[in-house]
Amino acid sequence: MSLLWSLKHFDAYRKPMDDFRVKTLSGGLVTLIATIVIGLLIVLETKQFLSTDVLEHLFVDSTTSDELITVDVMDVSSEAQDNINDDIYRLRLDADGRNISESAQKIEINQNKTIADPTELTQEVKCGSCYGAAADGICCNTCEDVKSAYAIKGWQVNIEEVEQCKNDKWVKEFTEHKNEGCRVYGTVKVAKVAGNFHLAPGDPHQAMRSHVHDLHNLDPVKFDASHTVNHLTFGKSFPGKHYPLDGKVNTENRGGIMYQYYVKVVPTRYDYLDGRVDQSHQFSVTTHKKDLGFRQSGLPGFFVQYEFSPLMVQYEEFRQSLASFLVSLCAIVGGVFAMAQLIDITIYQTHRYMKNRIAGGKLT
Repeated sequence: MSLLWSLKHFDAYRKPMDDFRVKTLSGGLVTLIATIVIGLLIVLETKQFLSTDVLEHLFVDSTTSDELITVDVMDVSSEAQDNINDDIYRLRLDADGRNISESAQKIEINQNKTIADPTELTQEVKCGSCYGAAADGICCNTCEDVKSAYAIKGWQVNIEEVEQCKNDKWVKEFTEHKNEGCRVYGTVKVAKVAGNFHLAPGDPHQAMRSHVHDLHNLDPVKFDASHTVNHLTFGKSFPGKHYPLDGKVNTENRGGIMYQYYVKVVPTRYDYLDGRVDQSHQFSVTTHKKDLGFRQSGLPGFFVQYEFSPLMVQYEEFRQSLASFLVSLCAIVGGVFAMAQLIDITIYQTHRYMKNRIAGGKLT
């Protein structure tokens, strides 16, 4: 018992006698305000403790180049990719954006299937006109004869106005699907290198290690590449990811426009609080339009030129530990009461000083 009684000598919180305690109106008001402030700060600190913060880090991307992303492309090496893994589909739309076809058609990406049309009919005329592209007496009895004659002259032929080309399959398809559009959706995996992907008219094939589209002498201004981007992403979605091209509308109501989007892709890693990790990408974009009606080189269509950044962004979910939370609560309670006590003492001493000055003035 004497040992326990001796513990009172270690009391760091000495209690003054009740006779020496002074309770004031200002002290009660300061105490009330301090209690309210402590309560609010505890609520905010508890909310912060229960929430998850995201830390952002930036470092050099050291991941291997064989990682894949979900886009459809031809890479910068200009090599044909005949066996790429793709999942791209197309739906026919009318001029008002309504579906024409009930089922989607799968699009084969980067498949070079340009073949001669065996159904092209030779005209029954004995000597077809070359429309001024050849000397008198030279006959152009087929569509290919007219194209060759114009090519020698360096002229541009409009096969829609050439009698010999009335049975050309491209003219037939162009006329049949005139004023139609399409909805394209899907994914494709490619190597993580700079390149582009595009939606453009014509017959694609390789020429001199370059990917080109043959419009078969159809005028580029006849193709309207106006479009709406509903959703475009590189890689998986993660919390807070922004899609700068979603909802992008480009409508010129005329053909012959080459829509180009220059995209800077940044590899991104997101570490969840439960240990899961998502490897993805985010990107910024710059847009450009080229009008091909002024004899500029190019192709009407939707083009995305993308390039990967050598830096990687890492987002890491973080939550405050219980020990830090308890330390913060103690700091809030102790700090607010210490400040409240200082304010109360200042008010009390000021009140006593003014009271004594007034009393002293009356005595004199």
